[in-house]
Amino acid sequence: MKLIYIAPTLHPVGGLERTLTDKANYLVANGHDVMFLTYAQGENKVFYDLDSRVRQVDVDCSIYVIYNSPFWNRIKRYLQLRRQFRERMTRVLDDFRPDVVVVTIPNTEDFILDIVTVAHAKNVKVIVESHLAFPFHLKNKQLTERILFKLYPPLKAIRQVDLLIALTEQDADNFRRHKVPQVTVVPNPSTYYCDDIGAVEKQEGRIIAVGRLSNQKRYDRLIHAFSLIASKYPAWSVDIFGAGPLENSIQMLIERQGLTGRVRLNKPTQDIIDEYKRSQFFVLSSDYEGFGLVIIEAMACGLPVVSTTCPCGPSEIITDGGNGLLARMDESDLAKKMEWLITHEAERRQMGLCAHETSARYRKELVMPEWEQTYLSVIG
Repeated sequence: MKLIYIAPTLHPVGGLERTLTDKANYLVANGHDVMFLTYAQGENKVFYDLDSRVRQVDVDCSIYVIYNSPFWNRIKRYLQLRRQFRERMTRVLDDFRPDVVVVTIPNTEDFILDIVTVAHAKNVKVIVESHLAFPFHLKNKQLTERILFKLYPPLKAIRQVDLLIALTEQDADNFRRHKVPQVTVVPNPSTYYCDDIGAVEKQEGRIIAVGRLSNQKRYDRLIHAFSLIASKYPAWSVDIFGAGPLENSIQMLIERQGLTGRVRLNKPTQDIIDEYKRSQFFVLSSDYEGFGLVIIEAMACGLPVVSTTCPCGPSEIITDGGNGLLARMDESDLAKKMEWLITHEAERRQMGLCAHETSARYRKELVMPEWEQTYLSVIG
């Protein structure tokens, strides 16, 4: 099979970029020919380790640079970029001759109609992978983007693809309700599974959170929740690992809440496994998720998880009271669930063991063949 993944860039540190590189590495190791076609990579390096056999092409059509321009210039430049993208994508397809093109959403909505049109004109099958809860694909878009999406609705293109792969049943049902005809569910694989979860000594009182410093992750909710209980448990602290546009505002919030030294921001690290292992439990405070890869990563290291009941993913992975705790979408209930794990050491350890068992379902040797067979299914 010859397969092209289309994504804006592989530079960011995130679950989508991690799983894409993992899948590409798996496919080339199993004899498939894989290429990444990006359009906003530029000179940035791929963050995660990528097999040298995976080809990379950047067509240099970054849509992000236009949004600081005056309104009508944005519209003009947008149309020019779409034309350039179609022309450059056509040349790549003519040269590589793939069997299937895989498009990831979010972030490719600007070009998705062009991708589907060009690929189908070349008799290439198109698969869309949804990595974000569907109702939030257009959330917080700028006015220009909303207008353009009205003119070129992404959903119109998605209904034309040969297959849509959702990561959760909840997200799949959302697409089915919007009349997307071919929908299936395949979960994300965990990058690792730790057999030796007790090999690293745990740091007393350490809570961990991992993810991009963006509005979606709602670290303000986590910080406010911890502030409600921090004075009662002075030995406990929170380590957040991530990078993103809200770094400064999150640091300022930590200082305003008087939590300097109790809530710490840490840069992304390739050694995140050991950071998980050193922690007592994991917290996810998001408004929404496409899946929640960090949940199964933490579980794979033997950590119970406290998560909001956000769409889509956490409630399909976490059994409340079994391998973790589910909290309502408010800081008071999140604080309550965090406090319960702080004060119930024996139960916390048992939940960690259950979480480790749960994560086995997402081991790469089990999930990767599902992805491979799903890709192959569209080309017979």
